[in-house]
Amino acid sequence: MPSVKDLGKRLKSVTSTSKITKAMKMVAASKLKKAETDMAKARPFAASVQSLMMPHIGVKEEDETPSTVLALAISSDKGLCGGVNSKMAKEVKLGMEAYVGKGVESPEVLMLGSKGRDAMARTHSKFFKTTYDEAYGGKVTFSLASFLAEQMLASSADSYVIYYNKFKSVINFDVTALAFKGPEVLGGSGVMDEYEFEGEKEEILADLYQFNLAVSIYSCILENVTSEQASRMTAMDSASTNASEMIEKLQVQYNRLRQAKITTELTEIVAGAESV
Repeated sequence: MPSVKDLGKRLKSVTSTSKITKAMKMVAASKLKKAETDMAKARPFAASVQSLMMPHIGVKEEDETPSTVLALAISSDKGLCGGVNSKMAKEVKLGMEAYVGKGVESPEVLMLGSKGRDAMARTHSKFFKTTYDEAYGGKVTFSLASFLAEQMLASSADSYVIYYNKFKSVINFDVTALAFKGPEVLGGSGVMDEYEFEGEKEEILADLYQFNLAVSIYSCILENVTSEQASRMTAMDSASTNASEMIEKLQVQYNRLRQAKITTELTEIVAGAESV
């Protein structure tokens, strides 16, 4: 049975942890509000570009299996955010294994965030092409998305896929795979013939493809950041609740043990006084 001193130390430790989790919850709530605002602004911007491009480059169920696939998986660099990173890593693993099962030769992954890398490193590191750490610790910028789009297009592939957590609500987000056909599909006959182009059509379409990819990456990162902060806030709220319950139980146990010790000491004093 623990002593009064041991219970006092445990009580002090859990109380300190509770203060930390409550502070982290408030910080996550503040960051969530900012992330949600940025995400809401980016959604219509990405939707307008994708509405133009996705009918031509979107992957459909009836399409043939691509021979080469390059995926960008978006995770985070910090933990304590529930299942955001573990769910994403699981979906990427299943996706890569599914591509291999369909006959895709050596699908590759660009991993954004150290947590996703660590989750896949032991069993699926063979799929890694490049990993990026501390890429978006601060404000998410379009420059970062443009850089990642350039890195993806530097490796020729028949299909490009973005894995990310799509934000739905504070307690609900789903791992989503956004797939694109390679840029060569825009070279087919009849593609966007309803539009007039000033300049070389092939060059403009190539630029549009890269711009669409960068916009999609930018939107996906913002969705993932919002999901991360929402999940962290929920996780810290649960941790704070659990800590409060544990403090109550420890306090009761501590008081009973302390009372029993005082009663024992008083009994010994009375017994000693009577013997004198």
